[in-house]
Amino acid sequence: MSDIKHHKIRFVERPEMDPAELEAELKKIDGVIDAKIDADHREVSVEYDLLKCREEDIERWMTEAGFVLDDSLRERIRRGWIRYTEENELDALRSRPLSCCDSEEIERRKKELE
Repeated sequence: MSDIKHHKIRFVERPEMDPAELEAELKKIDGVIDAKIDADHREVSVEYDLLKCREEDIERWMTEAGFVLDDSLRERIRRGWIRYTEENELDALRSRPLSCCDSEEIERRKKELE
C-alpha cells in the first residue's frame, strides 16, 4: 500500500483560466505533488500524498475554482469507491501494529497522524 496516489478526475466544464495557471494553483494544495489538466479529454490527472490530502479535498478545490465535475453514475461510483478505499487505507495506517522496539517507526507514525 503506497501513500502516493494517482487519479484522474473527470469534468464537464472548466474555468476559463489558462490550464497552466490552474495546474499551478492545484499544486498549492498541501500534499499535491503533480497535476495536469487535459482539456481535450476533460480530465485532471493528479498525484498526491494520501497522508496530507485526499481526492475529496482536490475535488472540493476544483468545484470552488469553477470546474463542473462529471456527475455520471460511473463517475459518482468511482469517486465513492476512491473515498472508501482511501479511508480504509488511512484507518489501516492508524491501526497498524508497531514493534515495541522500533522507536523510529513509532515517532514517524506519530508525526504522520498529527
